[in-house]
Amino acid sequence: MQVNADRLEERLADRGLEKSYFFYGEEPLQILECASAVRHQAISEQMTERVIFDGNVGIDWQVLLDGNNEMSLFASRRLVEIRLGSRKPDKTGVSVLEQLITSEQTEDVLLVSADGLDSKARKTKWFKMFERHAVCVMTRSLKQNALRNWLNKRAQRFDKRLTSEASEVISDRVEGNMLAAAQEVENLCLLSDAGEIGASEVMSAVSDSARYDVFQLVDAVVVGDLARAIRIVRGLQEEGIEPALINWALGREIRSLTQMAAARDSGKPDAVVLEQFRVWKSRRGYITRALGRLTSGQLSALLAYTSFIDTVVKGAREGNPWDAIELLIINASGTMSFDRLLKTD
Repeated sequence: MQVNADRLEERLADRGLEKSYFFYGEEPLQILECASAVRHQAISEQMTERVIFDGNVGIDWQVLLDGNNEMSLFASRRLVEIRLGSRKPDKTGVSVLEQLITSEQTEDVLLVSADGLDSKARKTKWFKMFERHAVCVMTRSLKQNALRNWLNKRAQRFDKRLTSEASEVISDRVEGNMLAAAQEVENLCLLSDAGEIGASEVMSAVSDSARYDVFQLVDAVVVGDLARAIRIVRGLQEEGIEPALINWALGREIRSLTQMAAARDSGKPDAVVLEQFRVWKSRRGYITRALGRLTSGQLSALLAYTSFIDTVVKGAREGNPWDAIELLIINASGTMSFDRLLKTD
């Protein structure tokens, strides 16, 4: 059953926890917040145990199933989270997920999340299985009008109101990125004493902020400005920004560029590709230049390396995530051979 992301909390309040949930799509902030809503509901229902299986470091499906069967005999109710990330379940995984979703032997709640799924993935047996048995939430980027409404709802959480001009300035600044938008609104609401926030306050907050942010880093990488990108990433490190957030932001942009490069390779004109991927007008010039600088193969290598960085960040492999991020940036700028990038062992 498909449910809108903004209606999930209402459904949880009305019905309590249901048997299984499946959150997927292109907006990780919405996925994180949907998962958080389920976790809060679990706590309110005295569900104290939570187990997590992460596809980025590998899931042993049989161990998951065996553990579930053993616990179901005598254990208390649990929240079982399976984070597929960009990976799809294999044949064994599909079988295990089917058993978990349809099992009447346990009161455990299943929470599965995944990155964006293309039309082919949404026709698979395992996806259809989730549609039949789970509460499904598909997340997607919001267009400007919808984003402005979302910004206002976000401000209301802090008992604030954004003027139409303020929401327009913020939506133009973040260019559709909901994580950046959420951070912008939260900072403004915490800094403002007034109940209403206008465009002048937004512009003042922007101009007064001397710190670099993650999205400035992404832009510097896209345009190939290596010196600026390195300055920004080191500034972010000094500020204590988590490397996982930086790697996510870079990976999101590289994944989008990889998909656009594939569309170009298929013969689609640049204008069609930019429109198809909803690239904002202010970014079209340097997105086009990036696609001219990086081949599909190079972008695929960069994308694979972001997955490697993720394992380093999570401690599954040895290494310094900041060094790995800088190496990614250097390669994306065209300054270093891609042969070096692929040596991740």
